[in-house]
Amino acid sequence: MKNLLKLAASLLMRDWAALTDPKTRAAFLKLTASLALMGGFLWAAFRNVEGTRLVEALQTANPLWLILSAITIVASGLPRAWRWRILLLPVASNISIRSAFWAVMVAYAGNVVFPRAGEVARALALERDHPTGISAILATVIVERLLDLLTLLIIFSVVLFFTREQIGAAFPGLEQVALLALPVILFAFIFLGLLSARGEYGLSFCHRLLARLSPRLADGTTHILRSFLQGMRAIHTVEGYAGILVSTVILNSLYLFAMYLPFYSFDLSHLGLFEAMVVMTFATIGFVLPAPGGIGAYHFFCSQALQHFYHVPQETALAFATSVHAVAIFGFILFGGPPLISLLWYKKEKKQIS
Repeated sequence: MKNLLKLAASLLMRDWAALTDPKTRAAFLKLTASLALMGGFLWAAFRNVEGTRLVEALQTANPLWLILSAITIVASGLPRAWRWRILLLPVASNISIRSAFWAVMVAYAGNVVFPRAGEVARALALERDHPTGISAILATVIVERLLDLLTLLIIFSVVLFFTREQIGAAFPGLEQVALLALPVILFAFIFLGLLSARGEYGLSFCHRLLARLSPRLADGTTHILRSFLQGMRAIHTVEGYAGILVSTVILNSLYLFAMYLPFYSFDLSHLGLFEAMVVMTFATIGFVLPAPGGIGAYHFFCSQALQHFYHVPQETALAFATSVHAVAIFGFILFGGPPLISLLWYKKEKKQIS
């Protein structure tokens, strides 16, 4: 992910010599694969729709509800910043929600172009203004994203309970993938929780166990696990548990309303909050996949859910997905783009000075 940021800085500053670096070339290949994934999903989503009918469906949209959806999406950065700040408290107690919010906006903007690079970008943005140690901040970012993944799988389980047949028809194999992923994520949290409770004793035990296979593997794994424990220290308190739970509920409620409001934009007001949760769950999968900004993947999963679950015409479903995605991306770039460019410029100048 750092190499993706380096690639971005090289392209932005026209530092063509930096592109000869093997790690930067590897990042370029990852970006190429990501763009290929985006292209594949765009083709799958739009291949059978008539362009004129899609344009007509887009023209019927009421922009008011889309604007409200975009505002809601941007506002969701506040509970995310609050939750992240809770995780950061043992690492850096002087970080405000405002600072965390702008770093989150940097992440959103970064992920639009370079998948996963936004998470490193937000850690770098926060560390620039609040020098704390990049590894400690990154650990909290990873824990926070694991919380997102766990929440998605829990919501998917609820959706699966009520719509199992439709899921099997619309997305063959997705149920099996989710049922495999949920216990893995739960095991990861249980393992990290137990390890966190045992502290250095738990780390020492893991090191001794892995050292039998490879001392190098044991050292590297222990270092990574110690970073994770730093990111989980805030969860040890009742206040930490409560804050993370409440902020997560608020965050996902805002996501839900951001999906629900555009129903009124496309005369789909007969669909309610539960239907919005179903569509949101599958649309979120599009953002989880490593396509730039979820482009293509979001359109495919969102439109397919509307078509197969609620019999929305294809052109309307795609117009809905395109519009909701576009206003979200616009909000991310509007609020996160300038600080992201500032961060890339700062990294470039810092490299030149050193």
